[in-house]
Amino acid sequence: MISTGNPYADATMYLDPDYAAKIKVSQARVTAGSTDAALLQAAGKFPTAVWLDRIAAIDGARATGGAMGLVDHLDAALVQQRAISGTGALKPLAITLVVYDLPDRDCAAFASNGELSSAQNGMSLYKTQYIDRIAEIVARPAYAGLRVVAVIEPDSYPNMLTNVGNGKPACDAVDAKKVYVEGIQYTLNKLSGVKNVAMYLDIAHSGWLGWNDNRAKAIAGFKTLIQGATTSGRLDIVRGFASNTANYTPLDEPFFNSFDDTIVDSGRTTQFYQWNRVVDELSYVDTLRKEFVAAGFPQSLSFIVDTSRNGWGGAKRPTAAAADVDDMRIDRRAHRGNWCNVKDTGIGERPRANPDNSRPHLDAFVFVKPPGDSDGTSDTSANTPNAEGKRYDEMCGTKTGDALTGAPHAGQWFHDQFMMLLRNAYPALK
Repeated sequence: MISTGNPYADATMYLDPDYAAKIKVSQARVTAGSTDAALLQAAGKFPTAVWLDRIAAIDGARATGGAMGLVDHLDAALVQQRAISGTGALKPLAITLVVYDLPDRDCAAFASNGELSSAQNGMSLYKTQYIDRIAEIVARPAYAGLRVVAVIEPDSYPNMLTNVGNGKPACDAVDAKKVYVEGIQYTLNKLSGVKNVAMYLDIAHSGWLGWNDNRAKAIAGFKTLIQGATTSGRLDIVRGFASNTANYTPLDEPFFNSFDDTIVDSGRTTQFYQWNRVVDELSYVDTLRKEFVAAGFPQSLSFIVDTSRNGWGGAKRPTAAAADVDDMRIDRRAHRGNWCNVKDTGIGERPRANPDNSRPHLDAFVFVKPPGDSDGTSDTSANTPNAEGKRYDEMCGTKTGDALTGAPHAGQWFHDQFMMLLRNAYPALK
């Protein structure tokens, strides 16, 4: 396992050929030589994570013209590594995988419930047909020269921290059987035995766990979770945590200090931040790191932030401070909890390692959620789970006022959203 060094440092990030193919779909829909065409050309340089969101994703379906499998991606990464290395020694290349197939997945929503049920042998399948196979493949000697980054089970454990006993019966059932705890601990144990793998546990975002009480639960809960993964109880089996996965929370609110009570509690702002003074992801990871280290985690504990869709650029982006935070916050959602295909959002900071010298605990900005992949369908009639366990969630409809219409199922290509993200990129695409 890689736990003491930044796996992205000095490394080229993997370019997913499947993602490039999706961009070509959008290129075919715009006018050649147009501004949009230029934006799409720039998007071809985006390194993105590979989501293993079902057992079939491990094998893929490339032989029949479908998506690449895990071996296909790792082989493609080797080809890219050789290309950047020339005739000299191999240069480092990092490929980011998202491990995302827990039984009873996404207990607080419907858009990505997944294929496995704990009531139907799901935990056994998760271990033997999913995690064991991933671990065996990435441990093959052919891939020993790749740096494999694993983002572990987005949204899972945060749901156990805040949605148990809070009107989410599916989460209550998961907690009662300790489904997520068992699955995550098995994953941590298994992947910790692979030398070239670095693991980051998903830790939601500042709009979810930013409150003092929620952070305290997170520190204690994640410590127990990680310690229980191995007989040694070591906390350094993970490199750190991934924040803002598939979310839209800004890196930084530029016009006010997130811990200034007089500002955050002023005017209409209490309705948006709800007295949560951790208003952006940089404040979130800074605060969490101090608290985790104080709780006994190693000094090497680090973070990555998903910046794929938190740029908030475009004509509606505030340009100066104002009397009320609601008039100067760049996060323009109606509610910080709105997560589905959010309007007016844009591509954020581009993926890169060590993006802030003043924050040595910030390993990288990463596009964990590939921009353009839908968060969930807006089709209100899609109430029956499809073959991947995905269906309509009201957060993807008109209820929030923030969700785009015309959205396909989660993970499917959403051209209109992608073009919006490119046009609203901040910093702007060149």
